[in-house]
Parts: sequence; C-alpha cells; structure tokens
Amino acid sequence: MTAIMDYLALMGKLKKIENDSSLDGDARFYQEFVALKARYNFSATDVLRLLRPAASVAAPSLVQDLFEALLSEEKLAAAANSTTKPLRRYRNPHTGEVVETRGSNHGRLKEWKTQYGADVLPTWREL
Repeated sequence: MTAIMDYLALMGKLKKIENDSSLDGDARFYQEFVALKARYNFSATDVLRLLRPAASVAAPSLVQDLFEALLSEEKLAAAANSTTKPLRRYRNPHTGEVVETRGSNHGRLKEWKTQYGADVLPTWREL
C-alpha cells in the first residue's frame, strides 16, 4: 500500500510541475543547451570551464550535474561578496543583561544610551 501512496504523491508532484509556467522556459533552455553542446562537440565539463574558468570542476556526467555545479559556484560567489557586519555583544554591568547586534539601531542599546549615556556604551562591548 505504501508504494501506491508514493506513486500517487509523485504523480501529484509531476502534475504540479507540468502546470508550472517556468517549466516552458527551463525546457527551452535545456533543449538549446543540449543542441549547442552537440553542435560544437562540447561536454558539460567544457561548458562549465568556459563559464567558470577559475573554478576547479570535477567532470559532470549529466547536464543536471552541470546545473548543480553552476548553482553551487553562484552561491559561493554570492556568499563571498556579502558584507555582513560582525556580531557585537554588549553586557550591561548594572543588570548583567547581554545584547547581541550587528548594528547600532538596536532598541535596547538605544535605551541604554539614553539611560547611561552614549559615551559609556562602547566600554560595555565584549570582544
């Protein structure tokens, strides 16, 4: 009975994917990609090396592997380009309360600045 339920669930997912409007664009891209690979006698590895020459790539055996490799490279590049502020911790010596923030617009920090003064707050920062 479990196999039938799995089958029906997969059929439902398939129908949902078939009705997705982005499937047409993806299918068109895939067909053009395969046609260009065949026309120029390129493997998926060759294409990936053309698109990402600096990347060290293991030979993808399928087009799906190529897409996954491109996505992982894209995610790594996006993560490397992000400029996240460092997390700062402030401990109130009067109450022992700790605030962790990446910016100075934290509501509790503003309250402390008003209550104890803005010049005291940097001394409460923990390294």
